[in-house]
Amino acid sequence: MTETPPYPGTPRKVLLATDLSARCDRALERAVGIAQRDDAQLIILHVFEASGEPPMAQGSGPESPAPRPPDMPALVKQRIRRGLRSDSADFVGKATVLVEEGNPAEVIEQIAMSEHVDLIVTGIARERPFTSRPVILGETVERLLRRLPAPILIVRNRPLAAYQRIVVATDLSEPSAHALQLALRFFPVQSLHLLLATDMQGEADDHGARVAELDGFLSSFFLPEGDRERLVPVIEPGAPPQVVREFVQRHGADLVVLGTRGRGAMLEALLGSTAKSILAMLPCDALVVRRPAQ
Repeated sequence: MTETPPYPGTPRKVLLATDLSARCDRALERAVGIAQRDDAQLIILHVFEASGEPPMAQGSGPESPAPRPPDMPALVKQRIRRGLRSDSADFVGKATVLVEEGNPAEVIEQIAMSEHVDLIVTGIARERPFTSRPVILGETVERLLRRLPAPILIVRNRPLAAYQRIVVATDLSEPSAHALQLALRFFPVQSLHLLLATDMQGEADDHGARVAELDGFLSSFFLPEGDRERLVPVIEPGAPPQVVREFVQRHGADLVVLGTRGRGAMLEALLGSTAKSILAMLPCDALVVRRPAQ
């Protein structure tokens, strides 16, 4: 481990929260890729419910659940290394693996706070076919989005490469400014599309006013000149959820960054809907960034 990461501000500690389901390999591969890129410490956490069977239990009957194996972290590490590329498997071998019992959201929050993690990576619960909202986040992820101050990366797709086509959705608010600043730190060489959706119908005067507002927004907080040059501002008419989704599909974006005010109703001001609805509509991964405590 080097003294400093390759780029200042990139994550130093990455926490992967995994349920060991069939889809967890996507979040695992993404977490490994980020940790490798940033020379960050990787913590892999699996939490099983206190009322349920221990993970990978064998031979347990309905009357007496099987005892927890004495070296569960080693068994979990062995399981998650299967099927990975050799370089990823070697990196996972150096990771810290924690297996805890309890309420998943509460345990994840506790570990994230005590370990001072910079980024939490998790997956979606499952996909629902033949509907307009195919992604189901799951109760644990929804609770984490409401509770945790650390940014949460929700992995939907299998990672084929590092994130390159990144969209930062903005509503010109303070939380979206914080999300933009964090995205610039986490992705220090990529160009970022800064997308502002507006319900205006595209009249020249209205568009000019929105351009002025976006310029004022970018001038309201400090941005190094190099970071400012990496931004590609985009203003598009329409309802924000639809604009974001269509922009992602049209440009093949692989990540959307969203700012949120944290507790309470999430992302209503940013995208005109709840976090669950917006994230469910996205065909790509999402990084949700909470406004820091005042």
